[in-house]
Amino acid sequence: MWIWLPASGLVAAAFGVAVAPLATRLRGLYLAIVTLGLVFIGEHVFREWSDLTGGAGVGRSAATPQLFGFDFSESTEMFSREQQLYLLMFVLMLVFALGARNLARSRVGRAFSAVRDRDMAAEMMSIDLPRTKALAFGISSFYAGCAGGLLYTVSGFFDPASFNLLLSVQFIAMVLIGGAGTVGGTIAGALFVSLLPTLTRELPAFIPLISQQVTETPNVFQVEQILYGLLIVVFLLFEPRGLFGIWMRIRIYWKSWPFSY
Repeated sequence: MWIWLPASGLVAAAFGVAVAPLATRLRGLYLAIVTLGLVFIGEHVFREWSDLTGGAGVGRSAATPQLFGFDFSESTEMFSREQQLYLLMFVLMLVFALGARNLARSRVGRAFSAVRDRDMAAEMMSIDLPRTKALAFGISSFYAGCAGGLLYTVSGFFDPASFNLLLSVQFIAMVLIGGAGTVGGTIAGALFVSLLPTLTRELPAFIPLISQQVTETPNVFQVEQILYGLLIVVFLLFEPRGLFGIWMRIRIYWKSWPFSY
């Protein structure tokens, strides 16, 4: 695991840095369109490059999550395979979250915040915009590559068809619902969006109009897609800081209670 996990992050970081010179020239809607185009290009490459991915519907077996001679993919007397993988992912999440939190407090993190808030003002403060944006692409791609490698071990195989536009929309929903620019908010958003399908699966028991069959309309899968878009719109309009903003207001309220001022 000491080999394939950093390697997956470094390969993703290399692709992120390669795309950075093109992406740093764009902003706003144009950057979103380029990102959307890269999703379709990546999906096409995953489907057609069968020598690498194994092909659609076939895939390849995942790497073994083995660390210090201990295989987390095999059940033990105390924990099952799912419980061991959960504990492994939880510890790694804390490590990566702590690294991101410390990075945000460093000189590089402050440069990221300055470029995000106002790039022209950041450039006037002698911040190298192309270098900072390329570094942001590289670090974020490293995190995404490591997460993809870990997701690969949990699912047990790689299916190119699973990395589609809907998955990208789910990632955007996680960030916006949790709170963009915050570490704890993104974790809360990921947890919220991950639990959403579990909740929608229970809707047919309360609303008979909604079916669990894909061939019928409306079904739970269509409701999930509608909820993703609806939640993104609601949080952007009424709570731009997401769940993190709600938590901050609750914490400030209880700190100042009963004196509202």
